[in-house]
Amino acid sequence: MPYFKNAFDMYYPRFIDRFLTEWASRKAHKPLLLRGARQVGKSTAVRHLAESFESYVEINFEKQED
Repeated sequence: MPYFKNAFDMYYPRFIDRFLTEWASRKAHKPLLLRGARQVGKSTAVRHLAESFESYVEINFEKQED
């Protein structure tokens, strides 16, 4: 079932959400690195998780076509 923040933005829960939440709840955690197929919601899931933090840094290592 989708999660709606507002009428224009919705979030579909993903399988990885459980693992991201577990990672975030640890007292000490290492940096998070996600790899996987294109366009499956990796960035969206991390940005959704980031809403629970005061601040976060996102670095995208995907090569951009010139």
